[in-house]
Amino acid sequence: MGRQQHGMVVWLTLSLLISASVLLLPIRGVQPPMSQIQSLRTQTALSLAHHALLAYAHQALGLTACETNCPRPGDLPCPDRNLDGVAETSCSQSNQRLGRLPWKTLGVGELRDGSGELLWYAVSNAYKNNPRILPLHLDTPGSWNVRYQHGPRYDIAVGTGAVAVIIAPNAPLIREDGLLQTRNTDQRQQPQHYLEVAEGVDNGLAVELAANGFIAAAASPRFNDVLRVVTAQQMHASMQRQVVSILKSLFACSPPCASFPESASVGDTSCLGHGHLVSACLSNTAVLEALGRIPVTSAGRGPIAGTSVLDASAQHHWFQQNGWREQVFYRLRGQQLHLVVAGEAQAGQVRATTTHKQSLVNYLEASTLAQMGIASVGASPLPSNDLWLVLQR
Repeated sequence: MGRQQHGMVVWLTLSLLISASVLLLPIRGVQPPMSQIQSLRTQTALSLAHHALLAYAHQALGLTACETNCPRPGDLPCPDRNLDGVAETSCSQSNQRLGRLPWKTLGVGELRDGSGELLWYAVSNAYKNNPRILPLHLDTPGSWNVRYQHGPRYDIAVGTGAVAVIIAPNAPLIREDGLLQTRNTDQRQQPQHYLEVAEGVDNGLAVELAANGFIAAAASPRFNDVLRVVTAQQMHASMQRQVVSILKSLFACSPPCASFPESASVGDTSCLGHGHLVSACLSNTAVLEALGRIPVTSAGRGPIAGTSVLDASAQHHWFQQNGWREQVFYRLRGQQLHLVVAGEAQAGQVRATTTHKQSLVNYLEASTLAQMGIASVGASPLPSNDLWLVLQR
């Protein structure tokens, strides 16, 4: 009996040891619980930052006259470069467009990644809000390259550069180039002590409009940056919706409404550009109910007269300053007013020259034109990205 009991004890002891050793084995593909929590915190912070930037770019613009450097759809703040959470008043120099996310300016909490570090942020020159580069509209690309391990994904060479890049730096490590990251007071403003290098691309030395911008590599002992991109497509869709909303408020009225002016001809080159229009872009009364561009307004010319938003001055509001007259189409049709805000250029649509800009098919897809009863020869068969608004007069 003693031997049997001893054998039972040995067997139970071995069983417990084996069970414990199995529990301690790493499970492939499953991170330790703390790493999972850190990853979730990081992704949550990046997501909140991404949404906050798009919301900031969609902020109310007001309808009062503005002389210069006017707020506009698509504006993004400069980075925070002194760790107070507030965007710097200017980021005109290229080395000023990478810094911390300005969380106070964005109206969100102090966003930090899973390791407790503040997020980093880079903004495109054309989208920064001070000083503003004109024009900014749906044909304005982003200017940051972001490479992934399988090749370019956001590529300035083909017009798909990122508008903004948000980076979670995570815990310090020894970089691929041998730099031991330290984050004392002296290093807090040095990106290389927070951001990593992979495949010869250094996130800490990212250069705007250069092939080596940012890289998103797989996590490793030498690389733990996590990137989130604000794409031009995302920003343009937000800008387009905002312009539609503002135009709706400008043109809305309670019937019976005063007469609206006829559209300006699509072929009227005086409507193009973002400069001051003098005695130009006038209604084409020779062709009634034609789809054209919003004519320049002046006193006594219908319910949109007198609004600085749509007037001829390049120093009164964002609309003319940023060339939106090129991308908005307008038509009177019986008791209806049609407004179409073209989406960003799709494959086959070219808007580079004056000649290109005189053609509807370079702005509106075949389905949009067909819906409006307009011949669509040469128009893109791709799904429409135009937004169409119909108002009763």
